[in-house]
Amino acid sequence: MLATGGTATLVGCSTGGETESSTAESGGEAAGSTDGSLSVVVSSKGYTEQLNLGYIAYELLANNTGVSLVDETGFGGNAAHAEAYQAGDIHAYYDYMGSLWAAHPPKHDEADFETPDEQYEALKSEMESEHPIRILDRADWQNTWAVFIREDAIEGTSIETISDLAGYVNDGNYDIRPAFGDGFRTRSDGFDALLEYYGFEGEHVERWEAEQEFIEAASAQAAGTAVDEGYADLSFGYSTSAWLTTVEDIVYLDDDRNFWPFFHPVGVVHEDVATDAVVSALNKMPDAIPDAKTMQELNSHATEVGSQQAVVDHLTANGFI
Repeated sequence: MLATGGTATLVGCSTGGETESSTAESGGEAAGSTDGSLSVVVSSKGYTEQLNLGYIAYELLANNTGVSLVDETGFGGNAAHAEAYQAGDIHAYYDYMGSLWAAHPPKHDEADFETPDEQYEALKSEMESEHPIRILDRADWQNTWAVFIREDAIEGTSIETISDLAGYVNDGNYDIRPAFGDGFRTRSDGFDALLEYYGFEGEHVERWEAEQEFIEAASAQAAGTAVDEGYADLSFGYSTSAWLTTVEDIVYLDDDRNFWPFFHPVGVVHEDVATDAVVSALNKMPDAIPDAKTMQELNSHATEVGSQQAVVDHLTANGFI
């Protein structure tokens, strides 16, 4: 379960270009003006959100420090990053707590944490003792599975959490129709596992499915479209997916028992370049992207203009560069 939520490891193409940044280019005397001798390799994984986060790191460093930068956004997945920061081939990127905990040595099969802060503290302590890196501040939002439901489907009920939904179904209410993407029902972190974890009773699930004929769509986005068009009431998607911005009149149910682990993004910086200026610049990300909706919108904009331009637009409009 840990290795799946929000941790796609598509390998993108590195631009490989080195760009000199200076205090003059960043609009005055930057805090990192004494870091001019440093060369920082900025990386990311290869899919849209990670490319966006990679360029957030790049632009924050370019505009707030005096380091020279190498653009390696789209570098690779979890294994490639773990190997590269050990060798000192990459220096700065944003990753997710769940990915670091599950897929980077020492790998963990479980994440038994009650709060994201608890997981963050354990992760920071372990990663910094095991690897030549520092774990920086985490964002308040996360990229993990989200359960969303049409507002009119729960009107007049008290459903706000997945536990509430379980109680509703177990009380014999079968009027909410689920839809899910191909394969999501049977995967280890999917629909059936969620039902079992939250105590949906088998006999009620059978009657629920018999009455509603659960929809298995070609993809999570297609299932979301079914909700948007009124063919279904409930579905699942990664919480920061760009396509979720097009689904109207929905609310998100709280994963109140933490079925999915915490996938809050954190800064990762190699200890060789972790100057005060570099750390300060990278730690602006949680403020620059304060919530999942902002990340959704940035992901959506990136599909139209490209990741680097979308990031420059966002950071400029909000006063971060």
